[in-house]
Amino acid sequence: MMGRSYQEGSTLIVCLVFLLILTLIGLNSIQTSTLQEQMAGAARDFNSAFQAAELGLRGGESYLELASLGGFDGSGGRYMVCANPDSTATQCVIPSWKTRSSTGWVVLEEVNGISAQPQYIIEKFRGYEDMDAPLDADVAKRKIEVYRITARGFGVSDHSMVVLQSTFRRG
Repeated sequence: MMGRSYQEGSTLIVCLVFLLILTLIGLNSIQTSTLQEQMAGAARDFNSAFQAAELGLRGGESYLELASLGGFDGSGGRYMVCANPDSTATQCVIPSWKTRSSTGWVVLEEVNGISAQPQYIIEKFRGYEDMDAPLDADVAKRKIEVYRITARGFGVSDHSMVVLQSTFRRG
């Protein structure tokens, strides 16, 4: 009779240990799926920001394909690349891409489902003459203009921003 009472209690302990192991496995599965969901959300957010920045680059390139560009005087998202990097001239001071609230960007209004619309600025480098042009006496050398487009796109959340740059040659 004594041996029998010891055996009845051990079954309860074994079942409780198995229940504890199953609970730990379940908690681990929940943590893993939560982490994977966060990673998928971050990837989606980054992709949205990247696509928006690409759209900003295309907006700047479309502007540069126009026949007449207007002045690069530091307004309307158009700036000059100045020889003196410390210049405080209006046309040389570009807005900060790091500061989300900086002004002076051209804002595109085409995208739904993101925290802010894509933006771009264009910087004009000093032009140069085409060195590969023929040296005909009666033909002026062709002038080549080079621009840098900086675009930034924002994702679904307020915490994501992608900045892209491209160089555009005209002429």
